[in-house]
Amino acid sequence: MGDVTITADYRRTDLRTTTLENPFWITSGIVSKLACVGGYALLFSFPKASQLIFIHEVIGQNIAAGVGGTAIAIGSGTLATDAVTTAGVITEVDRDEFVATGDYVTTVNTCWGPTAGSDWLTAQANGTYAVVGRYLIGAATNVPCVYAAVGASFSAGTFRLHMLVTILPGS
Repeated sequence: MGDVTITADYRRTDLRTTTLENPFWITSGIVSKLACVGGYALLFSFPKASQLIFIHEVIGQNIAAGVGGTAIAIGSGTLATDAVTTAGVITEVDRDEFVATGDYVTTVNTCWGPTAGSDWLTAQANGTYAVVGRYLIGAATNVPCVYAAVGASFSAGTFRLHMLVTILPGS
């Protein structure tokens, strides 16, 4: 994988903390498929050094059904720093880390997620704990991030991504 340019930044920093140590949901901003057509939407970043983020669930939610497109993959990458935003660079680690392209449901207002081909789903099913597959380790530089690679033929539609995470105590 190489470096790709961020088409749009959809991170929401208001939904990143909890006072309890139990799992909580983080949600991206609403992604315009048309605005990101053939590009990369930055969904989440994890800039706190050495913080362990365990990922329990990954769910995409169509807000408005996609028109014309069939491909969205949810991948992992890194940012030079957390200040990187629209028009900045993501260094791709794995394009289908969380959701493979064929798992995206295009035309109905529904939820979708990994059904095959993602490292996260494989690690979850096998009960293994591979870095990035089941958890991320935050960093101030080379910041881990989650992004959507949006196919080239969308003419309409919006979605957001939800992840059920736990910040492990002491991290």
